[in-house]
Formats: sequence, C-alpha cells, structure tokens
Amino acid sequence: MPPVARYTRFVALSKHSLWGVAVLVVGIVVWVASDNSGENGSRMVFSHAEKTTQNLQNMMTHPHYQGVDAHDRPFTVIADKAMQVDADNVSLANIRADMTMASGSWVALNSGTGLLNTKTKKLALKGGVDMFYEGGYEFRSDHAQVDINQGNAYGDAPIEGQGPLGTLKANNFTVLNHGQVIRFNDSVRMTLYR
Repeated sequence: MPPVARYTRFVALSKHSLWGVAVLVVGIVVWVASDNSGENGSRMVFSHAEKTTQNLQNMMTHPHYQGVDAHDRPFTVIADKAMQVDADNVSLANIRADMTMASGSWVALNSGTGLLNTKTKKLALKGGVDMFYEGGYEFRSDHAQVDINQGNAYGDAPIEGQGPLGTLKANNFTVLNHGQVIRFNDSVRMTLYR
C-alpha cells in the first residue's frame, strides 16, 4: 500500500478513534460521579465556581410598572433594571416616572436609583432627581420621596430650578395634590424674568 493511502487511512481511523476516546472519558466521569456510595468514594468538585454569601435575587431588565393612584389618575414607572429586594420592595436603576395631575397636565421625573414599595406605592429616589412639569418647569435635587398613591412628594435636600418665570433655589421642597401645590422652604432665592 502506498504511503499516502496509509496516511489517509490513519487519519480517518484517528478521527473516529478520537470520538470513541471522548465518549469513554465522559462515561468514566459520569460513572465516577454517580458511584459515590462510600465514605472515601470519588467526588467531582468544581474548584473555580464562584462562592457568594448573598441570597439570589430576582432581576428584570427594562421593567415597566403602570397603575392608578387613589383618585384613579394614571402613573408609570420605567427603569433600566429592577431587582426584587423582598416581597414588597423593588430596587430600580435609571428611573423614569410620570404622573397625571388633576388638571390633566403631567409631571415627570428621572432619577439614578430608587426603591419602590409596590404595596404602599411609595418611591424613594436617590442619585440625582430631575423633575419636569408641563409648561417648561424643571427642578433638580439630590433625592426625594414620592407617595404615588397620594400624589405627594418631598425632599430635604437643596433644590434648584428654572422655568418661564425665572430661577429658584431652596433648601427643601414639598409637592402636594399631584403638583397643584409646590412649596419651597428655607433660604428660598428666586430670580424673576421680566
């Protein structure tokens, strides 16, 4: 038999033999793992598996939470990521929310992170809060608490804003009745446009 034919036959035989060896190795691993009855029996150990002391949590990407408040006014909360903290609380990242006021106009806000209690419909916002009101008003604060069910919000951090009438700075704020009443408190500084 010519050398080329022998080499071709060797390659073909080796190809099939490799599959046989692979099946044999997998079979041995499965047999060793399943035959583990003795105290000193063989064990399969994953030495590079990551260990964690935290409980596993449910996570959702791009959640969209819609509902109505106590006065049947719609609201929406959207985020990039949501993680279930417990039965009632959901941690959110990169939040966008909007609510409709009694007059039919809207209020919207954005925040870096937040904690939504789905039972009480309260939303704690952190990491920079931007609030937008219909009519061209925008306010910024570090953090805020929103009671979606009552249509109220408050923040004990400094707030600054601007709109068609001018600019404003204050040490804290309160929003009542879905934005019908907005109170700015402590060291309020306002510049009105002519």
